[in-house]
Amino acid sequence: MRALLMDADGVVQYPSPGWLKDMARLGGPGFIPEAFRRELTTLTGRGDLREDLAGILERRGRSCTADDILAIWYRIEVDQRVLTLVDRARAAGVLTALATNQQSYRGTYIKENLPYDAHFDHQFHSFEVGLAKPDPAYFAHVVETIGVDPAEAVFVDDVLANVRGAQSAGLNAVHFAHTDTYGSLRWRLQALGVPGL
Repeated sequence: MRALLMDADGVVQYPSPGWLKDMARLGGPGFIPEAFRRELTTLTGRGDLREDLAGILERRGRSCTADDILAIWYRIEVDQRVLTLVDRARAAGVLTALATNQQSYRGTYIKENLPYDAHFDHQFHSFEVGLAKPDPAYFAHVVETIGVDPAEAVFVDDVLANVRGAQSAGLNAVHFAHTDTYGSLRWRLQALGVPGL
């Protein structure tokens, strides 16, 4: 295996505790599903989530701002254990990449504030790529850009649909469910032939 691709949320990072409760408190009843539906439309770089959130909040008569909501979306905790695993593979000569669906505001925050440049050779944020998981074209773009055959890459994601999208593009893929452990992830990557683990 020549490349290790890792999802962000649910694999190498997690929202800080209480973020969803705080967002619901600011946005009011029913805000969360409406905001998340709107976010989905911006994952490929189309539209402006800040403007969309501002419109939702104004229509609901809320006193908070779109930036208040986005600030909660930025509350992220990095899983250092998984980054250590990435580092081991990278030290063994494996190309490493963060492969994540992000809207432009959160994606830009991640790129500018989290330490991923020190661990990943590449970052592929859907808002920049113009494609989003689970579209197989997203994965085809990633492996073509880093210069490996799909069969030489392993992708890890906590969302099963994204794992299947990667497999449809010819990649090896691991479903890292919320009940899985770091040890089980390492073992499964070893079994697929990822060096250094």
